[in-house]
Amino acid sequence: MTMEGNLYQSVLHNLSLIPEEYLAQVNTFLSILKEKTEHKAQNRKEILKLAGAWSDMSEKDFEEFLNIAKKSGSSLFDREVEL
Repeated sequence: MTMEGNLYQSVLHNLSLIPEEYLAQVNTFLSILKEKTEHKAQNRKEILKLAGAWSDMSEKDFEEFLNIAKKSGSSLFDREVEL
């Protein structure tokens, strides 16, 4: 059996040992965990879409874009903090 299969069997075994009165809490926890992983997967897809937004831009245009972005960021955020 694979390591993943062993882990799955271990989880099922541990679930079978949990008293019935706690199963609702376990189910709620698993639902929340599932939602978090789905949300992360969706975020990953959105980030990859954004990363591809510059794929049709020439190298020269992309370098110009980066320089403008760096200058804008520098002017927006003063690095000297007076206390």
